[in-house]
Amino acid sequence: MALESTTSTSRPAPLRRRSLAQRCADYFGMSGPAEFAAAAVLFALMIALKLANMPHYRFDSDESQHMHVIWAWARGFVQYRDVFDNHMPLFQIMFAPIFGLIGDRATILYWMRFILLPMYFVGAWCTYRIGEILFSRRAGVWAIILTGLFTKYHFASFEFRTDNLWAPLWLLCVLTLVSGRLTVPRALKAGLLLGFCFSVSMKSFLLLLALLVGASIALFLVGRKKLGQSWPHLARCTTAFFFTTFLVPGIIAAAFALGGVWREFYYCNFLHNLLPHLSRKNHPAWWIFIFPIVFPFVIYAARLIVRAAPEPALAFRRGFIFLVCGFYAPALYSFWNLLTRQDDLPYYPLAFILVSGGLLAISPYFARYDSRIGRYFRRIPLPAFVALLELILLIASRPFWIDRARLETGLLRGVLKLTDPGDYVLDCKGETIFRQRCFWPVTESIMLERLARHLVVDNAAARAVETRACVAAMKGRMPLRAKQFIWKNYISVGNDLRVVGRFLRPSPTDGRRMEFEVVIPAPYKIIARDGPVTGTLDGTPYEGARFLAPGEHTFVQTSSRTQLAALWARAVDRNFLPEKYFPRRPKW
Repeated sequence: MALESTTSTSRPAPLRRRSLAQRCADYFGMSGPAEFAAAAVLFALMIALKLANMPHYRFDSDESQHMHVIWAWARGFVQYRDVFDNHMPLFQIMFAPIFGLIGDRATILYWMRFILLPMYFVGAWCTYRIGEILFSRRAGVWAIILTGLFTKYHFASFEFRTDNLWAPLWLLCVLTLVSGRLTVPRALKAGLLLGFCFSVSMKSFLLLLALLVGASIALFLVGRKKLGQSWPHLARCTTAFFFTTFLVPGIIAAAFALGGVWREFYYCNFLHNLLPHLSRKNHPAWWIFIFPIVFPFVIYAARLIVRAAPEPALAFRRGFIFLVCGFYAPALYSFWNLLTRQDDLPYYPLAFILVSGGLLAISPYFARYDSRIGRYFRRIPLPAFVALLELILLIASRPFWIDRARLETGLLRGVLKLTDPGDYVLDCKGETIFRQRCFWPVTESIMLERLARHLVVDNAAARAVETRACVAAMKGRMPLRAKQFIWKNYISVGNDLRVVGRFLRPSPTDGRRMEFEVVIPAPYKIIARDGPVTGTLDGTPYEGARFLAPGEHTFVQTSSRTQLAALWARAVDRNFLPEKYFPRRPKW
């Protein structure tokens, strides 16, 4: 009896496990437990790789730029007036209270990446729901996996940037529009979500055009009467949509105008970004022909998709999403002045929904073969094999075990240790995050072109002297004059940090006499690579740190040290020495 009891209780466990997998496969409309297991494993690997790459993938300069603006809001500064930024302010305003809770930490960018991570799952949920509405739950699941394992989307989607709030809001807007019959309340909700997109990025103008063009052509292809829509009803829905679309950005613009910052707000968000002929290398002139050549084929393909759909409402939704994708991508590459990898973030999920539906549609044709390949395709569909290929390429392109993010953390640790809260710094885009920048322009691509065309004054050197910016960082591009100023007047102390100072060179006639120029007034110390230094500075005995005014100074050495330097005294006191002294100095 005991043996029978033991036998009877040990068998149902695997049966229960199989039945759970089968129930899940049935719920998602999959071919069987094997397909569900493949999807579950690939999804788990997708999330595991996301979590593994987030603390190791290099920080983009845009992440530090956004973080600096958030720091400025948390410290009482005003975006556009006190710190330059060419993005709408909703993202920065939202994260300012969170930054206030975390405080000035060298690991702040790690924190913010993980705090923004829920928006990635919002985008994934929207991808699933849109895929379910257009095709099936099965297509929605595979769309999530195909999108998440795509290399360009995987890495760009966890960076701390405005686009990773912007893209999920856009997907929520699209989901709202396709999840039911068009009504005035639905149009109000969709418009409000698109309005939040505008409040994060003015690039949403292209998304708005994609919606209008896609909806208009899909409506024409399906037929207004078949959809049961009257012109007055469509007019009411369109009016409601536009009203809420411009409501939130209008409130934001009015708040800046009432605060006396309208001029700066208008310049940074509109005039600054509208620079013709920005980069021929980034955007060749012949690309303007992409849209007029490609889009007619998009319309023709949309017509075929509409005709193949079983009923008008589904035909409209499929045609609408296809036309949105087919308009956005060619228009982006034809007309957008400056193309960046994050511009495709709103596009990839919708595109992979269509790809997922298409792969599932053709997968049965492979399963018809009697060969071994056919047997595989009867159990696991084509999207699983595509996802596996994406997974291999993802790991091979940037191995997750290589830490490329610590350089930024080392820089921030150095900034916090070397500078005090009231100090100014000279950097490219705000990569020092926690300190005021002496130079208002941010040297990103558009600003560099404006500086090259003399539309913006390059006064970085003058401002560094005026604000006594004793620290500089060069993790990016600088105007030529500013770069030359830094090379001449700052000494590298490691981790991309430079401190004001000069290496001293002996006079050709007297090896002990060294003349040097000071540009930024500050306390300086004379140091050497191989020990303490003695001598006279400007005719008086050198006994330690001394404030030096701008101009020529003379040091006469009485010791026999080599590689002398006049370095900002605070840097010496806080153990920051020229990198030239310690070429193998480890990073923080």
